[in-house]
Amino acid sequence: MGKKGKVTLYIDNQVVRAAKEAGLNLSKISENALKEAIARLKGKRGAE
Repeated sequence: MGKKGKVTLYIDNQVVRAAKEAGLNLSKISENALKEAIARLKGKRGAE
């Protein structure tokens, strides 16, 4: 991938608080989850 862009996500405050308390990197986790979702969609489309 290339440069990173700035986006706005709306996530439940309790989820954000718990993630921060756990020391999780919300940006990286979100990016990885999106990559996985995209890969799944591409895999499904390839099978059709």
